[in-house]
Amino acid sequence: MLTMAEKIVARAAGRETVLPGEYVTVSPTYTVCQEISWGPRKRIMQQAGCTTLKRPEKVVMVVDHTTSASMGTPYYQAHREMQDFARETGARFYGPGSGLRHLVMTENGFAKPGDLIFSDEPNIATVGVVGALNIAMSSEVVVSQLTDENWMMVPRSVRFNLHGKLPAGVMTRDLVQVIIRDFAQTDLLSQACIEYAGPAIAGLSLDERQSLLACSYHAGADSALMPVDELALAYARERGGADIEPISSDVGAHYDYEHDYDLSAIEPMISPPPELHNAVAAASLAGLKIDQAALGSCANSRLDDMRAAAEILRGRTIAPHVTFYITPGSREVYASAAREGLLEIFMQAGATVLAPGCTTCWGYEGFLNPGEVQLSTHQMNYHGRNGSREARSYLSSPYVVAAAAVAGQVVDPRTLLAS
Repeated sequence: MLTMAEKIVARAAGRETVLPGEYVTVSPTYTVCQEISWGPRKRIMQQAGCTTLKRPEKVVMVVDHTTSASMGTPYYQAHREMQDFARETGARFYGPGSGLRHLVMTENGFAKPGDLIFSDEPNIATVGVVGALNIAMSSEVVVSQLTDENWMMVPRSVRFNLHGKLPAGVMTRDLVQVIIRDFAQTDLLSQACIEYAGPAIAGLSLDERQSLLACSYHAGADSALMPVDELALAYARERGGADIEPISSDVGAHYDYEHDYDLSAIEPMISPPPELHNAVAAASLAGLKIDQAALGSCANSRLDDMRAAAEILRGRTIAPHVTFYITPGSREVYASAAREGLLEIFMQAGATVLAPGCTTCWGYEGFLNPGEVQLSTHQMNYHGRNGSREARSYLSSPYVVAAAAVAGQVVDPRTLLAS
């Protein structure tokens, strides 16, 4: 009896079964990388005298960190080199503005139930929304691209059972900040894949599920998966083919650890700098003045996140001293937000809408000056992440960020939603 993660690894290894902690040789369904990590990987290939990809159609290359790089800069040069390499080898290339790798993989059908994805970052666990397992690697991903195989350790499986329903004005970003607070300082999730389960998942949109998956590695897990229910299966079939079949854990499969969360007990949260596990109730920081707000990142840049911000901003304007950057996660999200009139709401409120990509989360745009305070939906809040080491970066949900942008300070977003 196997868990979802064990089934996926066993399939990629061509075996009937695998054991947690076992090292196996596998062939990933796809590998994916971005332009910042591409340079060192290309040099490894050149030094080894190997530049031919065994299965180029399984290699996905995405420009997402430096979307607006100017001509003549090293980043722009990296874009061109990546594009040239893809053209020469047959790899799949997605240029500036295509969006985050996380969304490129799911939107284009590269992630399907039972797939094994090798990537350059653990937050690409978002592919788990359709039952695909992401395993993050460093330079070792080059081996997979050149040979179409690599070794990996079978992760332990842990299960988080979700019950209840999130209150109005509360999102899965708030939930995952609680999970990070509860587990990041322990080793309970080390070398493990979180499998989310429970009746509450049926009430979560695919966007909300991806937000939860994107941040799970900050709690200490290597990866994370969601059950492939009818909603997820329909999405996967729409993008990847009608013949796609679901995958699930066997009844009686072993989990090293289980934990339960009641979603109805979750409230708006904020993680103060410089540690992610510092999450506190947003109400405890009410009145904290901010200089910059930012909505974006692989955690929160999907259509539901845009809609949440629009709920707050509709008919309101941003505080005069606040700059609010909003970054849709992909061209598809950008286009959908435009069709729904969300971009107009943002601009009328005084926000700046950026091209799809990592942008402010990575610190490439929205640079903070000494003493400034940022509230964002980013993934990191360590000193210097978004500019000066003397600036402070706080993390929260789209509702909390948008509400603070309007008020100029931290407020409970539910008060604005109610009015």
